[in-house]
Amino acid sequence: MKRVVVWFVAASLLVALSSAQAALKVDFGNQTSPVQDGFEQFGGVNANAVDLYTPRVYNAFATTVTVSLSWDPPLAPPNWSAMRVLDRAQGANMDAMQDLLRDWIGTDGRQHGDPMSITISGLPAGEYPWLSYHHDADNQTGEFDVVIADASGVRTFTGIQITDRVNDGITTLADASKFATMITSDGSSPIVLTFTNPVGRSQTGVAPAANVEFFVINGFEVVPEPATIALLGLGALALRRRRS
Repeated sequence: MKRVVVWFVAASLLVALSSAQAALKVDFGNQTSPVQDGFEQFGGVNANAVDLYTPRVYNAFATTVTVSLSWDPPLAPPNWSAMRVLDRAQGANMDAMQDLLRDWIGTDGRQHGDPMSITISGLPAGEYPWLSYHHDADNQTGEFDVVIADASGVRTFTGIQITDRVNDGITTLADASKFATMITSDGSSPIVLTFTNPVGRSQTGVAPAANVEFFVINGFEVVPEPATIALLGLGALALRRRRS
């Protein structure tokens, strides 16, 4: 009986520990920009493929998770000028903008380089809510589509709005555009989210207004469901017992 109680207490502590660590929150933007509280930085150099294609490694879910970006143009080899990193710190009303919204990484649809993909590797098996932010502190707006390839298959979401400060008057995280869904990991295969601006010149051959030709992502959050948190905690506990 005593051993059962000890096991239960240890498991509870590890589950609580896993809950605290079981979140991957990434803030995309300039290398020198401030990072949103509670997030980790993916700082990039504008129009620099060598930098932007370099994977970043984060400690989360009692393991290491790798996040990498890529641009996969349908019509031509990647154009570095399509790989955009912008910080709007010098724009009007920036004092009202939170750190997550002031900068972003994305695609300049006026150049070949659309779509942009985010690949997540090393995520433990389970289901995870995905939440990403899509807002420009200047005037970039428009819509984007997402194709997700994960352990549950391939699915497509269309017509997701990008908000902005100039046209929408939005300066808060609560009102900024968000994309929410579930992603599933089998514990070994990478998860790929591909974002496309459907009105970009690289897709249609026609140049629309410049302020709707960009795809932007400020950052994202991956936080597991309670059942997945419990499995992560028990898995860590079993590993510890084997090691001891």
